[in-house]
Amino acid sequence: MPSAKAPTPKWKLPLPEHPTAVAFLDESGTIAFDRFFAVGCLKLQEPTWLLRQIQRWRDLRHWYLEIHFADLTFKALPMYKEVVDIVAASDGQFSCFVADRKTDDPVSRFGSTAKAYEKLAEQLLIGTIKKTEILTVLADNYSTPDVNPFEIVVRSEVNRRLKGLAVASVVRIDSKSATPLQVVDLLTSAVTFEFRQAAGLGGKKTAKAELAEYVRKQYNIATFLKGIRTPKMNVALYGRRKRPGKN
Repeated sequence: MPSAKAPTPKWKLPLPEHPTAVAFLDESGTIAFDRFFAVGCLKLQEPTWLLRQIQRWRDLRHWYLEIHFADLTFKALPMYKEVVDIVAASDGQFSCFVADRKTDDPVSRFGSTAKAYEKLAEQLLIGTIKKTEILTVLADNYSTPDVNPFEIVVRSEVNRRLKGLAVASVVRIDSKSATPLQVVDLLTSAVTFEFRQAAGLGGKKTAKAELAEYVRKQYNIATFLKGIRTPKMNVALYGRRKRPGKN
């Protein structure tokens, strides 16, 4: 008796070589009261290589503390510069969305700090994802309401606007235990610091100022103040016509 024909599956997984990436999402500033607030994203096709290099750096320098821009001192500055060197030499693509609440306030536009942060994150991810790419997002555990959770809303909205599966998952984790989120904090804060300096809110002879200048130098960028777009660095200003573009 002939064997029964296997049913045709109604769905099919993408091929093994389908483009995927991991995006690490963090912020700089407190959107509730700081004039400048930014959301940054570091996208890596294969995070293993960068993370292994940073772990080797930690072991070499015996530095196991959190990499945090807010805590930067001149004593730690040489080591922070080494982290910037490692990231700049990697294949990581960094994107950042900076909001100046004095000129264009996303909180006023969207009605709450949580919704403003959510919308900035969505736009940043949409500008980060390549066509057909599927992204996994690991985000800082930023405080947002339990109703309509940030993770679910951001994933659904990005997929809706891109009309397909672009974000597979959004997971929030504590940045204190996640080195890649610490790296995003470092870059996002360094970018934002130049805006604070230009507004008279940041010094020019501090360790933070020196590191911010060093980041610009390592990425061959004169200034972030009008936005910039290169293969590895994409900075856009909220409220301006220029948005984080497709890579």
